[in-house]
Formats: sequence, C-alpha cells, structure tokens
Amino acid sequence: MTGIGPRLKRERVRLKLSQSALGAIGGVEANAQGNYENGLRSPRADYLSKLSEVGIDVNYVITGRKMPAPANDNATAESESLLEQTVSGLHASLHGMNQHLYQLARLLEARQGQDEDLDHEYVQNLCKDAEAISLAAVRLIYNTARTR
Repeated sequence: MTGIGPRLKRERVRLKLSQSALGAIGGVEANAQGNYENGLRSPRADYLSKLSEVGIDVNYVITGRKMPAPANDNATAESESLLEQTVSGLHASLHGMNQHLYQLARLLEARQGQDEDLDHEYVQNLCKDAEAISLAAVRLIYNTARTR
C-alpha cells in the first residue's frame, strides 16, 4: 500500500478516528474521505491544512517520510541550528511557490478572457486550488516562524 490514500488512512487509524469524523474535521463528507483513502481523489491543500491542526502528519501523508523524533528533551546547539536551517529553507521555498502560484493564477485568468476553447470551470478550479495552497503555505510560514 503506497500513495497518499493509504498513508492518510494509517494516520486516521493512528488517531482512532472514523472516516466521517476525519472528513468532518477536513470539511468533506465521509464518501469524499473514503475516496481520498482509496486513491480515487486527491485531497486539496485546505483539507490537509485542517487535518494538520488535529495531529495528522501531513508531511508523512504527502511524502511518505516521517520526521525523526528528537533524541531527548534537551535540544542541542546542533539540532537547533539544523532546525533553523530547515525552517529558513522551508520559508524560502514557500515564498517562491506562492509567487509562482500567484503568477499562474493571473496568467490563467488573463488567458481565460482570450481563449474561447479554454474550459472556464477548469481554470476556476485551478485558481481556487492555487489560492488554497497559498493560504496553507502562509499558515505554515507563520506557524514555523514561531519555532525560531
């Protein structure tokens, strides 16, 4: 079992939540939750952002990699430095991604007015997804800035 769906299910089971309960937390119906877990649909960024607030390891769900647990409660200077570097790199990547998403949305909106063959609903959905990803990225930047 590989992919986002099975990992999402493992996280749900780990937290002892039903599909309907996790779906409600993420703002979707139980059937949509089932579709995510079965790999029939991909979850949106705003849904994943909501799940992260209740303890779902979204990094694991998306990448399949868990962050290693700290060795002890006393953080060493080395691990603090690594954390600082990681957060700085994450912020730079997220800022760049936000700029590209903004450009993509604006270009698609401009093209939508010029190209009659372009599926307007498809463009609107892409713009909504880009906005949701940007919002989740901004939240992540804010939340990780507090770890410094």
